Amino acid sequence: MGRSYYACPQVDALVRTPIPGVALDMLFLVAIQGAAVIVLGKFLHLFLRRYNQPSAVSQILAGVAVGGMGLRSAIVHVDVDNVEDMYGGYISAARLMYVFLVGLDLDLAALQNATRRCVAFTYAIVAASLLVAAIVSSGLYGSMMHSPVRTPELLAATLMVALTNTSSISVARIAGELNLRVTENGRLVVASAIATNLICVLGDGVLSSTALNKVKKTQDIYLGSPQITKGFLALAVAGAAVWAVRPAVIRVNARNVGRHHVRTRDLAAMLTALWCVSNVPQLLGFDGLPTSLALGLAFPREVPAARSVADALGPPVNGVVLPFLLRTIGMRLDFNAMSGAIIVPGVLLTLLGLFGKAVGAAAAAPYLDIPVSDALRYSVLLNVKGHVDTMNMKFAKLEGVWAEQALYAMIIGNLISTLIAGPAAAAVLRKEKEAYRTRHQAVESVTSGGVTQEEEEEEEDPLPQELRMCACVHSAHAAPGVLSLAELLVSAPQAQPAIHVLHFFEVQQQQQQPRGASDDSDDDEEEQTPDAVTEMNTVVDVFARATGVSFRQVDVVRRGAAKDAQVACRRAAEAHTALLILPCYKEQRYDGRMACRLEERRQLNHHVLACAPCSVGLLVDRPYRSSSGAGATFQTPTSLLPPDTGGRTLLHPCSDRAVAHVVAALFFGGPDDREAVSVGARLAEHPTIGLTVFRFVQRSTYDSVTSSTSRARSRRDDVVVPTAGEEGDVDERFLWRFYENYASREMAMYVEKVVETPADVVETLQGMAGMFSLVIVGRGGRQPVELMAGLERWAEAGGELGPVAEILASIESMEMGSVLVMQQHKVALMPSAASCPRR
Repeated sequence: MGRSYYACPQVDALVRTPIPGVALDMLFLVAIQGAAVIVLGKFLHLFLRRYNQPSAVSQILAGVAVGGMGLRSAIVHVDVDNVEDMYGGYISAARLMYVFLVGLDLDLAALQNATRRCVAFTYAIVAASLLVAAIVSSGLYGSMMHSPVRTPELLAATLMVALTNTSSISVARIAGELNLRVTENGRLVVASAIATNLICVLGDGVLSSTALNKVKKTQDIYLGSPQITKGFLALAVAGAAVWAVRPAVIRVNARNVGRHHVRTRDLAAMLTALWCVSNVPQLLGFDGLPTSLALGLAFPREVPAARSVADALGPPVNGVVLPFLLRTIGMRLDFNAMSGAIIVPGVLLTLLGLFGKAVGAAAAAPYLDIPVSDALRYSVLLNVKGHVDTMNMKFAKLEGVWAEQALYAMIIGNLISTLIAGPAAAAVLRKEKEAYRTRHQAVESVTSGGVTQEEEEEEEDPLPQELRMCACVHSAHAAPGVLSLAELLVSAPQAQPAIHVLHFFEVQQQQQQPRGASDDSDDDEEEQTPDAVTEMNTVVDVFARATGVSFRQVDVVRRGAAKDAQVACRRAAEAHTALLILPCYKEQRYDGRMACRLEERRQLNHHVLACAPCSVGLLVDRPYRSSSGAGATFQTPTSLLPPDTGGRTLLHPCSDRAVAHVVAALFFGGPDDREAVSVGARLAEHPTIGLTVFRFVQRSTYDSVTSSTSRARSRRDDVVVPTAGEEGDVDERFLWRFYENYASREMAMYVEKVVETPADVVETLQGMAGMFSLVIVGRGGRQPVELMAGLERWAEAGGELGPVAEILASIESMEMGSVLVMQQHKVALMPSAASCPRR
């Protein structure tokens, strides 16, 4: 077996030369250093986090301080031949576990949406870095190399890998801690870091396997390295493991149906298998990072197995293992060996890496349509180096490419590149927060109903319009309605980012009933009472499996309406959502009457409407509706509904195809009503939805300008649409675009209701009972005064809903469908979550 460059040579040294007390000294040293860096790192982070600096910066600084204490020479009374001797094995193990968690936590749909941009950005970064390394490879000999180079090609190739590489672990850690992975640009940086790291790992493996790394035989005959055979074996093992992980996990989930976590023995078996498979490439002399990442990406996410593995590995890896890994960057420094011959090359390597990635990022910025300043910040983040650099340096040292001083120079470069990445990450975070706060976070901004046909045709390869959503639920009983609505708003499951589900539960109930996580009993016949979290897990898993949409459940203990609203708004802002859905305080009883069961729910609706950083949808769910003529209730995923619902086939209003739900959207005027129609347009893109948009027009003001036929004729005659600056023109232009993009294509029906008095409005609304399974209406806004003047009592009763929504939500007919009340996000009036009223 060929030598593994990832093995710990200190172990071999101890075996070859057993020195009494050295092993104990090494263990004691690691324990002392670990305790020192943890305490010092926490102290430094208390100060640095005020400036949005990631914890990686404070952890590395703590490692530098502890490494300079001279504990190594004071405790271990032997010479350490290499700075990696003490930490090589630990670093390799820590990297594998964390990279698996990164792959398991990645949002695959959002990552798929960024594939084209990631490929372009990575290609530019890698190409520019390789070019810079190739140009300067000959000039670096005098400053870094102190012995003749065996082959100039080997020197150039090794330097290319060193300057091009990016530490996917450090970048993912920084992005995850600063919550950058939910943004489009943050996903671009993380995906590019992973892709660049994988390219360099592959390059490092090629260097150690090809003819450049040969074993000298007698009479100067060179034979090819057996690493090539081992490389194919490692690929075969990784491919088989990735192919088998999904069916194996599905079998484990089938054995643990209805549990919050899988059984202990199943969890131990999964962790053992993951560890063994990830270490196979390590034993064969290659980096196990690609295999570990592939296993994390292929691991099924919607079931208890993924939840159990993440909960078991997440706290120790993120809280102890990874911080200590980052601190070893500083602890590996030997200050006694520091000199200008080491520091200068380290700084030079950092500058060359920055220059190469900056050139590539600036070249890709126009193609990706991002500012050059932002691209340069991303290039600083992508210059963070990782463990593969040190392994590359060890390989270069063994092959005689350069002397051991290059190892210390590379560590200096790793330290500098990570420290300067902190301010760059803070600048990116500030800009992303400002962009989200000042951007119109509404469905109207992302739905294709706001884009003309000509604008769509001009786009050669239009990206899918992803709608980031966050749903709030209070119990497993009421969750299906909210989850079904979220599923219907997904036009393409494979392109939909994960939907965050905030589950508010009572802590008393959680303590009284045993959790599935603590149930280690193997008796399948023993009945266990599921708690609130486990019941919600079951519902979310059912919807995830049936719809193909990724849901991420976050359990939150209830602490009052005001604090719960702050949590909901903060989570929505952290996820950069455009729509926040939560159940309305009005709930349907078994007899069909609508009532407010808990005043705290009403206060929660009030606070969220006042503080939400995006558009808000209040769902008045009616699960006990007796009429099936308008479609099924929102309690079951549409993929599980038969086309024939309730004994009769529902037809789309514009075609003869069968649908599962018939939906209506009401438009009186104003931004909230535009948001209601935008949500309806988004629903119309779902194949199981039939949409009808009703526009209420007063008879005295009705003329040919507002009729749909005249609007279509004006479109054909190239009549100029009024600008948005005039009063009422925004609504006219919005409806004109909706008609062109949906009604004229027979994706939805457009109807104008001519009414004269408020009584006509109430009569029309009451007549919708039995016709639609969902009615979407705006909360308020610029609505005709003449039609709203007679609805004072409804306006007073529905302060959180608005008069029209209050009428629909108060109808106690068992045939009335559910109601979705929309409030569009207002940028100028948006308060922060911290300014929510406390009551």
